[in-house]
Formats: sequence, C-alpha cells, structure tokens
Amino acid sequence: MQMSNSQEKMIPLHIKSTFLHNDKIELRKYQVDIALQCIAKNSLVVIPTGLGKTIIAILVAAKTLEVSPPNSKVIVMAPTRPLINQHYDTFQEFLTLPEDQYSILTGKISPEARPEEFRSHQVLFFTPQTLRNDLVSGKYSLENTCLLVFDEAHHASGDYPYTMIADLYETQNPDGTVLGLTASPGSSQRAINELCLNLHISSSNIHIRKRKDEDVKGYIKPMDIYKIGVNLTSLMEDVRKVLYLILEERLRYLSQLGFLKVQTEKLFEKIIRKDLLELNRKLLAIIRGDGEKTGAYKALSINAQGLIVYHMLELVEQQGLDVLLKYLEKLQKDACKKNSSKANRILATDSRVRRIQLELKKHHEFDPNSLLHPKLKVLRSVLTDEFSKNIESKILVFVKLRASVKNIVKKLENYDGIRPVRFVGQATKSEDDKGLSQKKQIEILDKFKQGLYNVLVSTNVGEEGLDIAECDLVIFYDVVASEIRLIQRKGRTARHREGRVIILYCRNTNDEVYLQIAMNKLKRMQKTLKDSKKKKGGFSRFTVEKGSELENEVKGKIQKKQFNLVDFVNKKEKETHTKVLEEEKKADIIINSELDMKYGLRKNLNTASIEFLAEHTKFSLILFEKILIQIVDPRKWNESELIKFYEEWKKRFELIVLVIDFVEFSETYPDEHRLLKQKFVDFGRTQNIQLVNIDTHEELFFLLKNVYDYNNKSK
Repeated sequence: MQMSNSQEKMIPLHIKSTFLHNDKIELRKYQVDIALQCIAKNSLVVIPTGLGKTIIAILVAAKTLEVSPPNSKVIVMAPTRPLINQHYDTFQEFLTLPEDQYSILTGKISPEARPEEFRSHQVLFFTPQTLRNDLVSGKYSLENTCLLVFDEAHHASGDYPYTMIADLYETQNPDGTVLGLTASPGSSQRAINELCLNLHISSSNIHIRKRKDEDVKGYIKPMDIYKIGVNLTSLMEDVRKVLYLILEERLRYLSQLGFLKVQTEKLFEKIIRKDLLELNRKLLAIIRGDGEKTGAYKALSINAQGLIVYHMLELVEQQGLDVLLKYLEKLQKDACKKNSSKANRILATDSRVRRIQLELKKHHEFDPNSLLHPKLKVLRSVLTDEFSKNIESKILVFVKLRASVKNIVKKLENYDGIRPVRFVGQATKSEDDKGLSQKKQIEILDKFKQGLYNVLVSTNVGEEGLDIAECDLVIFYDVVASEIRLIQRKGRTARHREGRVIILYCRNTNDEVYLQIAMNKLKRMQKTLKDSKKKKGGFSRFTVEKGSELENEVKGKIQKKQFNLVDFVNKKEKETHTKVLEEEKKADIIINSELDMKYGLRKNLNTASIEFLAEHTKFSLILFEKILIQIVDPRKWNESELIKFYEEWKKRFELIVLVIDFVEFSETYPDEHRLLKQKFVDFGRTQNIQLVNIDTHEELFFLLKNVYDYNNKSK
C-alpha cells in the first residue's frame, strides 16, 4: 500500500551509524533512499533547492566513514566561503566526531599552516581554489580521503578547480567516493555528460527528485511564478535606435573584413553579443599565432567597440537610462586616461554617443524620473502591495549589475515600510562600489532574518546555497538566459511556507528572448535528466571493462599462478563436511575496515553490484564465512610466521589464499622484486599453501570476484 507523505513523516527513519547523531536529525525518506544508493559509488544528486542536499551529504559521510579505514578524511567543497561556513556548522551538529576534528581551509589560512591543519583534522571544508593549489604544489594528497563532496557541482566544467581535483582524486585514491550535489546540472545532454565525466560519475548513478515527485512534494510549499512585462519609454526607444545604428556600422565593418559570415540587411538582428565574444577569442588566437594577421588587429578594435555598444543596449533594456548615463560618464573619464583602450577612445569621441550623454544629462537635471526604467515603478508597486498584505514579509530582489543594486536600494529607501539593503560580493570595484566582507555579509543576512531589513537587493552572490532567510517573494529584476541561475534564484523561496516568484522583463527586447530561452532550457534539462537516468552504463569508475585486453591480461596472470582455484575449491568441498550455519548472514563478503583504499575494492564491488560489509577484524577478506583471502606485505612476514598463522586459520576456514602484495613495491637492491616473488612461489609450493603474487589492484579484484562468482553459483 502506498503511504502518503504525512504517513511517511510519522515513521521514524534512521541510518544506523556510530558517526551520526540520530537523535538530532529529522530524516526524510527520500534523503535516506538517495544516501544509501551513494555509499561507495560516485554519484550525482539533483534535487530542488531547499530539500536538504547537505543532510544527504552528511548521511553519505557517516556511512562512508564506517566502511573506510580509521581516520579516513571527508572533504567538503563549495564555491564560496559563507557556504563553506554553513556546511561546517551543519556537519559539526549532526556527526559524532569531536569538534577538534573539523577544520575550514580557505585562502584566509596561510599556505604554510594548511598542511598541518589537513593532517590533524578528519573533516575538512575547502574552497576549490585552495584545495587545487595545495594539491598541485604537493602540500598533501587525497590518498586517505574516503569521500569528496562537490557542492554546487554544476561548476565542474572548463578550468574550474573541481575538474582537476576530481582527476587527482581518481589517480590518488581508487577506492574514494565522489558525491556531487546540485539543483541545476545543465539543460543539454552534453552538459550533463560533461559534468558526470569531469567528476568520474556513472550516468547510472544520477539520483533525481523534482518538485512534483511523490516523495518530496509534501516537503515543498507551493510556488507561484508570475511574469510581468513592461514597455520601453519613448526616450529609451530613441536612445536604443541610435545605439543600434552605431552597432550596425561596426558589424558591417567586420563583415567587410571577412570576419562575419552572416549576410543580411540588419546584421544586429542576427549577430548577438555571444557571437562577438567568440570572434574576440578567434581574433586573439590569430594575433598570437604564426599565420596571416591581415586585418586582425583592426578587427579586434572594431569588435571591442561592438561589445561596448552591446553593453550600452543591455543597460537601456534591462537597467534604465540613469544607469546608462553613469556608464557614459565613466566612459568619458576612462577615455582620457593614458592606458585607455582604442575602442574606448573612439566611442567616447563619437558625436552620437556624446549627444546621447548630453540629452540624458539634461533629463537628469530637469526630470530625473524620466531616466528610470519602467520596471522600477512596477517593483515599487509589487513591494508596496506585498507589505500591505503581510507586513512581516521578506523579499529578495535579484539584480544583474552592482551599479543597479545601489541605485535600486537608494530609490526604495524613500518609501515607508520598505527597508532595503544592498547585498554584493567581496570585491571592491571602485570608491563608489565597495565590496562587502564576509563578516559584513553574514551581519546583513542576520539582520534580514531578524526583520531589520525586509528587502534584500542582491547580485548573483545570493543565488547559490547561502543561508538566506525564508523569502515570501523572489523578484527577478532582470532576466537571465541561464537555466542554472534561474533554478538557483527560484530556490530561495517556497521552502517552509508558500512562496512566489515574479520575473520582470521588457517587452520586444532581448529581455523577452532571454526569458524564453531560460524557460525552454529548464524544460529541456528536466527531460534530459529523465533520459540520463534511464540509460544504463555511463562513466564507470571501474575501468577494466568486460572483454577488454586489460581484463584478459589480468585473468591470464591469475590463471598462470601455481594452482587452479576452482579445482582447489572442489577438492576442499569433498574433503570437508562442515555444516553451513543456518542463521542469516549479514553479507557474503566482509572487508577489513582497515584495508587500504588503494585496492579500489569497495568501489569495484559496488560497481559489480556485490554487497559487502566492513568490519574491524584481523583478516583482510572473508567470503561466505568459509574462505579467507589474506593480503600479505612481502617485507613484513617471514616463512615461520606464515606457517604458524596458516595452521591457526585452517581451523576456521575451508579455503585460505595468501595474496602477496607487490602493487607498490619498490626495490632496495637490484632484482629484489623478482627474487622475493620466486621465494614466495617456492614457499607456497613446498608448504602446499595457496599463494598469489599480485602486481596491480585489478588482479586482487579479479581474484576476489572469481572466488565469489564460483561459490555464489554453488551455494
């Protein structure tokens, strides 16, 4: 019988773990279901913002620590320091490890101090840039890290540090687990494939929940989305027409030089800003190369002018003429500087640009409100209406440009009941546009939660993961074409109570186009994720594929050893009449929890869908309670000790295989490797002990799997 969400909430849910404070954490069924599927498997978790991705990471961390060697490390990464601090507090609250085992490592900690911090703590919280820099410089490695958490995993593309860190982890720790967390992995199959490939995650290990899914919808409050369009004023239309004329001239020039292939009457209707950014990249490559450079330098300057005009057009359509006026005044000042670019100087002296500036300055003196974007009036109206209905409302307004953030806050401060505050990143742009320190950001967010401010006007710094108070209303002052940013912004509301999203856009402009693009990408992403989940295979971490040359090579090595394993098992079964215990076994394979992660056994067993249990024991691997595979260090054991322990082990196990580990063996004298191997082969033959020398991690897994498969069939 299907349970309702309310019934599910009444059932106490637990994940048994000595590393978890079960009494402190309120688990949800979907969190437990997802977490259990991520143990010892590289996985990507895609769930809407506000559904507790961090709790899933904590559950996975607790269970991963259980099956890993003692003192294995967990590393949690996130793009920003405030987000790292949040994870630090949450992990510390719900894991049972003592407080002195947690540490935050960011650029704020000196490079000299970080190695000791890394060595002396078990759960570490990093900004990606810091971890990448330390790994590249060899300050420490990830060989003892059992879990790597990539929060906001959609960043794992291009040159972002996540990609390099995942590659190093794959090399340094074959048994380590990757957990990627995001609400927005990308709209295209290509983007999702790239994300999974960069993090070494199989496409079969993507765990998805949507707002409408049965097991999560009870935890998400309704979210209404409204789109409000406004029209450009006549003055804005006039300015835009002049700017399009200036832009068209630049595009025509690029076309004549042969750098634009589009042929049409109005190039500005076909060429977008993205095209010019791509052309800029190509022109720079031509200039840096050894080939023909005719026209490239001139085209680069013309292209730069085109990009500046595109920016002016965006200011008109999205931010308002008052913001454009400030930009034009800055353009004039910059053009007078010695290091000013040629593109700046040409546009600053263009009579049409000067005329626009003078006209806007005149309006600013006599009627400053005529320069305001119509969206600002709608914004003011929406805020006033919201506070008239609920004076306790908290509203988050997302704005693209920092200059507009400051402008909007200044305008809203004049209205009773509206208590706005500016929220931007840490970088300082100028004397008039100073950044906010992390301490100041946290202080503003606390005051917003307390209600001292009721409107948070934020750039994209407020999009990802920050512990912003529950918002009743989220407003997009301008539109973004990115479905990822759309999801992140929407996720700031409708977590614990009903919420609304209002998207403001300008009709018959690129604003309207961007809105449609974002909505289409969002739909495509949901479909792509469904398709990805249905597909089998993907990017398996276990790289020895069935039927491959490597598999045949490893199998061949095992078969060339001094015994036939299957024959030996048959012989043992005939010789012994030991009764099989009738009580239910916990797992067919028991791994010593202290077994080195370099072998990759935990990950490979999961890939092969073979259940195992990790326990603290003196034995390396136990199969079906009757077979022992004991790993031996060739330098730490002598013949008399092996014989002594072998006789003792025979009393408990029907089959014993000694695995002599030469995987990372380095010689201390010439030919030591070969001589030691021969010594163990001779020893095994004279003592009638089943012994295997291994040179690769894969050999150990194939040995284990062959024994498992044979005995599993004969059970």
